[in-house]
Amino acid sequence: MPGETDRDERDHGGGGVKTLAILSRKGGTGKTTVSLHLAVAAWRAGLGVLLADCDRQGSAGEWRRERRTTGPVVISAKSAALFATQQAADRAGRDLMIIDTSPTASEELADAVRCADFCLIVLRPSFLDVRAVAETAELVARFGKSGAFVINQAPPRRSNKEMACVGDTVRQLSAMGIPVMPIGLRSRIAYQQSIGEGQTVLESSPSSAAAKEIGGLWNAVQARLWPAPVLELSDEAAEA
Repeated sequence: MPGETDRDERDHGGGGVKTLAILSRKGGTGKTTVSLHLAVAAWRAGLGVLLADCDRQGSAGEWRRERRTTGPVVISAKSAALFATQQAADRAGRDLMIIDTSPTASEELADAVRCADFCLIVLRPSFLDVRAVAETAELVARFGKSGAFVINQAPPRRSNKEMACVGDTVRQLSAMGIPVMPIGLRSRIAYQQSIGEGQTVLESSPSSAAAKEIGGLWNAVQARLWPAPVLELSDEAAEA
């Protein structure tokens, strides 16, 4: 059953709640869609998930009200109260808190970055989006937080080649000192359709290319939130 699957070999328990901040200073990047899909991916992996909706539009809350089944907990939250929300999630035994931030002033983004274990900066492959994320990348670096860019709404390949805008975006982002996620998301109507039904593509079309994209992105995010332990050889083993 979703939400009751066996956990993988990573240790998600015992270390307190992990916090993932989904950031974008620009509207229309699909930030909330990414937040909801990652929340459901984590929930389906067996984690206790809280999504803190700091976006003034309250889109994540609208999605939760439309949903007709169980899933991650979604609450409305103020950026100034995120630390208290994080502490409450930890006391409740949650494994993961996802912050869906508002595309507003840097002060509100700073509150989310302070609480985060990992920051995911969402943008489309366009000139204006790249310009808009530069300040966010500086904010993440200033707080010494781990983070990465994820390219969303990328156009489909033509003749098995990426469009020039995708390559140009990756090159510009590479100069900002924050890595680009190896998994990006294409522009697909399936994402919007599933959200409108209170679902995600993981549920409405689990065998689709969109579901595979989300699964790959969740695996990449999970590896950064809960890195696999590095096993150290004993002196005896090293000499064998």
